[in-house]
Parts: sequence; C-alpha cells; structure tokens
Amino acid sequence: MAAKSPSRRTQVAVGLLAVAVGLGAAALAASHIGKSAGRLDPVVGVIAGFAFAFAGAILVVPERRGKLRSWIGALMITAIALLFNWVAFVPGDHPGAGAIPNGNHSARTHFWQVPGQVLLLSGAALFNLMALWAWLRAVLGKAARA
Repeated sequence: MAAKSPSRRTQVAVGLLAVAVGLGAAALAASHIGKSAGRLDPVVGVIAGFAFAFAGAILVVPERRGKLRSWIGALMITAIALLFNWVAFVPGDHPGAGAIPNGNHSARTHFWQVPGQVLLLSGAALFNLMALWAWLRAVLGKAARA
C-alpha cells in the first residue's frame, strides 16, 4: 500500500526548515574557517550546509516550476560534488585526506587504505559527472515533467 504524499503546506514547511538549518550550519562553519576547529574541516561544513539548503529549496519551489527546480537541483548536486572533491583531493587532517598524493605528501599508504581511497575517488568522479549532467539539463531546459 502506497503512503500518502505530504500536503503542499507540509512540503513548504519542511523545505523552509531545511533551508534555515542548512544556511545556519554553513554560517556556523564559515565562522570557523581559518581557526583550528578540531576534527571537522569548516569548508566541509559550509559545503554540506549549502547542499542541505538547496535540497530544502527544491521542496519549497512548486512542481510546475520545473526549470527553476532543475537549476536548484544542479546547484545541490554541484555542492555534493564539491564536498566529495574537497574530501578526496585536498590534503589536510580529514579522513581520506588527499587520496592522490602530491609533492608535499609521501606516496606511502597502508594497503588497507587503498580500497577506501579508490571508492572515494570514484565517488567524486561520479558526482562530477552527475553535476555536469544536471547543469546540461538545466541549461538546455530539459526539466523533467512529473
């Protein structure tokens, strides 16, 4: 038995709440950029906050505005792709930091870290392709009609 879809009022309320929480998290993380924030990289917090805010914005925009929803969706997928790219490619003190070694990092990795790094890099590449597809779809105006 299929569940009843939420009312439009509920969608807007949840969407506005998600936008507020996402922007609040991004602002909080942005206030820690340049400081020692512990284990969480503040740039990751900013990017994740924006991705969450864009996901909420999709809920707020009516379904009849397919072109606007496709632009917001492209922004959301791009934010997630940036998140994967930051974690996978930027060296630092975060898990999976710099999966591809550069001149400042040693090329040695523990054997058991390699599968995780391969998955992280392939996930980053896939989300980059998804972002490219979403932007092409938004620019060319091929918004899905539900």
